[in-house]
Amino acid sequence: MPDHKLSSIQANIDNFEGLYSTTSILLEGHLHTHTIQTRLTPRLASLVPVTQIVLDRAFANELPAKKDSYIDIPAFHLVLRLVSAISARHFVGHPMCEDEEWLSTALKYTENAFRTIIFLRIFPDWAKPVVSLFIPYSWKVSSALRKAQRLIVPIIIQRRKEAATFLLTKDSSYRKPDDFLQWMMDEANERDGLPHKLAHRLLILTLASVHTTSMAATQTLFDLCAKPEYIAPLREEITKAVQKDDGFTKQTLTHLRKLDSFMRESQRLNPPSLLGFKRCVREPLTLSDGTFLPKNTHLMMPVYPIVTDAANVPNPMRFDGFRHYNNRLQPGESNRHQFATTSDQNLHFGHGKFSCPGRFFAANTIKMVISNLLLRYDFHLEGSATGSVERPENVRLHEYVFPNPETKVSFRLRQV
Repeated sequence: MPDHKLSSIQANIDNFEGLYSTTSILLEGHLHTHTIQTRLTPRLASLVPVTQIVLDRAFANELPAKKDSYIDIPAFHLVLRLVSAISARHFVGHPMCEDEEWLSTALKYTENAFRTIIFLRIFPDWAKPVVSLFIPYSWKVSSALRKAQRLIVPIIIQRRKEAATFLLTKDSSYRKPDDFLQWMMDEANERDGLPHKLAHRLLILTLASVHTTSMAATQTLFDLCAKPEYIAPLREEITKAVQKDDGFTKQTLTHLRKLDSFMRESQRLNPPSLLGFKRCVREPLTLSDGTFLPKNTHLMMPVYPIVTDAANVPNPMRFDGFRHYNNRLQPGESNRHQFATTSDQNLHFGHGKFSCPGRFFAANTIKMVISNLLLRYDFHLEGSATGSVERPENVRLHEYVFPNPETKVSFRLRQV
């Protein structure tokens, strides 16, 4: 159904307590979605080598392991920092992508926005305006937004000055920035293009891209630790692909079919949410079976039971990292069963017209992070070197599923 009848964005913003997480600005227009679809996704190939450069620097700073001993690091925090570095490079470019104040502001905003959402949900709508005044998470969300605007607005103003000067002087040394902020600036209308609104959208998109991508990458890392028998074949696949393409390219990532399968299997059993396909009824609807849905009705479906139903997935509760790889080997199935592919039996990214527009960028980011971890390090769950350690239990809050943020993974440089 069209968005004016059944709205995905309205449902997700309401679900995210938009007024208090400040995500309600996304209701003002589709600039973010349009920019992802028309600017980000078509450029994915050119982003891969840049991502590798970012990771080379980030690993040196975030994971200074040695060959002769292991170091223990909270896995989710590590992955969050790596993904943040990648997103910052593509979202705001140099030099802001290396600014620790921007990185920490974006992470704090994300962390406190989720805490605000989880906390406010236990209260009725009429109480939320009052309750939000007394919870520190809500204050910190607003504080992070103000700081982000203080950091980003001057960049927008400066870029517009430089562009205007170029139009007058035709200075051959001028190079238009090539990042998501600039793409939004180029695509925005007069209202969406206000500097404080652009900075606001940028911060929210950082929340959307960094946190969900980091959760999926961490879940994949935990499954690798719990199923170490997959490490060798995945390393072999990655090594061959990188050698063939003389480094990481977009084509390299398409060759990583086994890794793609492992990621999808990890997400199947450890999704970011047990519920999905959220919609808000914008005008009264009567369905074909006579069911009447009043305006402002919210509906969603349980997506986790679909991917754990034996009618859809054989032996559904068994982790089979190459399940989807083997499915793609069947005649006519080579382009299906991919991590970023949606279907009526795989709804973690939604499905159809309103499926997640950033899922291809997320898939590439996860492949880059996990590939680099496999090529650079030996790793295992903390304590598993001396005995069996179970995969860490997920943290579940409402319908959300988070990787345990306290779980540490032991790393050392590979003995190659």
